[in-house]
Order: sequence, then structure tokens, then C-alpha cells
Amino acid sequence: MRSKLALGTVQFGIPYGINNTTGIPDQDELNSIFSTAQLNGIQTFDTAIAYGNAEERIRPFLFEGAQVISKFPPASQAHTLAQELDESLKRLGQNHLYAFMAHDADLLLKQPDLWAELIRLQADKLIIKKGYSLYHPEQLEKLLEADFIPEIVQVPYNLLDRRFGPAMKQLHDMGVEIHIRSVFLQGLYLMELSKLPEKLQTISSELKQLHDLALSENVSMSALALNFAIQNPHIDQVVIGVDSSEQLRMNLKVLNSWDDKKNTIFSQVMQLTCSHPELLIPSNWK
Repeated sequence: MRSKLALGTVQFGIPYGINNTTGIPDQDELNSIFSTAQLNGIQTFDTAIAYGNAEERIRPFLFEGAQVISKFPPASQAHTLAQELDESLKRLGQNHLYAFMAHDADLLLKQPDLWAELIRLQADKLIIKKGYSLYHPEQLEKLLEADFIPEIVQVPYNLLDRRFGPAMKQLHDMGVEIHIRSVFLQGLYLMELSKLPEKLQTISSELKQLHDLALSENVSMSALALNFAIQNPHIDQVVIGVDSSEQLRMNLKVLNSWDDKKNTIFSQVMQLTCSHPELLIPSNWK
């Protein structure tokens, strides 16, 4: 059975995540991660041209039927997109991608010809789905107004950052495949509150409320964060990154052991608000 989890690969090419203390996984760890993924029905792999050498590193593990998604960077132009896709396919050892997405959807608004090129690449069966990665709901409004109707999108969505909630329902009703990222907010939800960076101290009370809620319901923060997304009927795939196979196994465990009766906790999560919502966007942490 296909898992609702998709494996993000950014950690395999570049150091990533506020709670990552181990760096880039070595080859043995990578072997173990992908073995665990395949044994547990994970078939979707999310990568990008900008993720260092991640595309080359995951190539040996891509089995027949694997759904590979890659993203083209903000420097892309319509006349270079076909070449970028070709190079990406060669690095991945694939003859087509499940999806090819704009890494930042603003690029399509600046260069509308890119959308026409995506349509052409789709017609040539080099990609199955076209779409974009979003950072702000306002981007989606502009893209839909411009008639850039995707088959797939990726958006941030998690316990406190629920900005895309209304848009996800709209997209779901349109038949768009919805992938979400940042379910752990780059590991922020899993950090010990005493170790929060100084810049994030201003949202420590909101994070403590989440920790207290999880404690009161006798669930871990990872279980709360992951199931909050997995149980959402509008979400097709939840993209998570891991630094080790043990981390992946732990994530699978909190999914497999979740009791649906605990879903009532999510209504309590929805009551929480964040006094500094800008700090729920990792690019603002710098």
C-alpha cells in the first residue's frame, strides 16, 4: 500500500534543518533510509536541482514505479528549462518525472513563458504533472488569476502555520494534488524549549502550549505534528526529511500507532494562534 509519506531529499545534498546535529547522511545511512522507505510503501521522492548533489545520490534507490518530483530554481528561463530538465533526468536516471515544479512560484509570475514551456514538456511526456511550490497564499491567488492551473502544488502547513488551510480546500476541490512540507517546521517543534535560538524566544509560549497539549493527551510532539497533517483529508502527501533511518522508523511508528480517537486533539490545536506569525516562516529566522 502506498504511504501518504513522501521522502524529502534536501538533507542528502546539503546540511538542512534547525534541529539537525548530524549533517549530511553518509552512504551507509542513505542505504538504510531508502531500504526502510521501500519496505514501508514510500513511493514518492521530493528533490530539487538546488539540493546540492541530492539527485545523483538518490538515483541508485529509485525503483520502477517510484514517483520522482524535482524543482527548477529561480534562475531558470523558458529557453533553458528543457535542458535543465534533461540534465535533472540524467542525474536521476529517469526518462520522465512524476512532477516538475517551480521552486518558487513567483518565478512563473515574472516569466509566464515558463508555464508554456512546462505545458510543452508535459505534452512530450517528459513530465506527468506540472506545478509550483508556494510560500504565501497571495502567490496562489495571483497564479490562479493568471490561469496557471497546476496539477500539483507544495505548500507549508503545520501545527501553527495554517495559512494555506482555506486554499488547500479550494485546490482539493479543483482536483489538484496537494503536498505539504514543514510539518515539523524544520525540527522546531521537536526542539527542547530551553534550546530555542534567541530570535525564536518570542514564540516560546506558543510552542509551550503545543508541548503541554501533547503531554496532556499522552502523545509525542512528533506524533502530534505528523498526524495533524496526515489525517487532513485535503492533503495527498506529506513530505518529510530525515537524517537517519532510525528517524524515519520513528516517524513511521508514530503514524502506525496513532489511535484515530485522538483526532479530537486537532480541534484544540486549531484554537491556538501565534503572536508572531512571521517567525513561522524559516526564511525569517536568519
